[in-house]
Amino acid sequence: MADQEALNNVFNNAKPISDGETEFIADLAGYQVTRGELFSHTREPSITIWPTRIKFNMACLKRFPGATHILILVHPEQKRLIIRPCSPDAPDSLRWAKGGGEKELSARDMLCRIFAGKVFDLMGWDPEYRYKIMGRPAVYEGEALFLFKLSDFELFLGGPKTKSCLPGEWRDYFGIPVKDHEQEYKVDLANGYITSDKI
Repeated sequence: MADQEALNNVFNNAKPISDGETEFIADLAGYQVTRGELFSHTREPSITIWPTRIKFNMACLKRFPGATHILILVHPEQKRLIIRPCSPDAPDSLRWAKGGGEKELSARDMLCRIFAGKVFDLMGWDPEYRYKIMGRPAVYEGEALFLFKLSDFELFLGGPKTKSCLPGEWRDYFGIPVKDHEQEYKVDLANGYITSDKI
């Protein structure tokens, strides 16, 4: 609903186009929605996965104000990961933030050698690198979630972030065809998602 209101606001406040300025577009076949990973996104929600740990950035925590614990759901066939805020006493809840109560929340490293190893095996990733995946808001039956497509990543060699690389197959295109873009981010938790074990 908020997306529709924002879209209506853009169109309602758009500058009128004079005659002769427009070009009719019959359809969007052949167009690709450019991947967000091709742009700078230091303030966008993301997860970084090392061979032994994971960490969500502060932009993720700000999307779920006050949530100190989450569930991690993984869809092995679709290669997707979802985070779902939960209460601290929920089964398999994971503390993804430091602080809480009187203290401001901050992101924390989640040590998880086995979980990270399983993700690296699932994706065929090189343990010499760390992988950063952008998050996208998602909704399932009215519940706010965050979706990470593990196949859409940046990779960084070893230590400090000096240089990032993108998957080689991305050189030949900008992103997902328009007709497939919306479908790429639909979520059905009843279809193949499993919860993670303790991290």
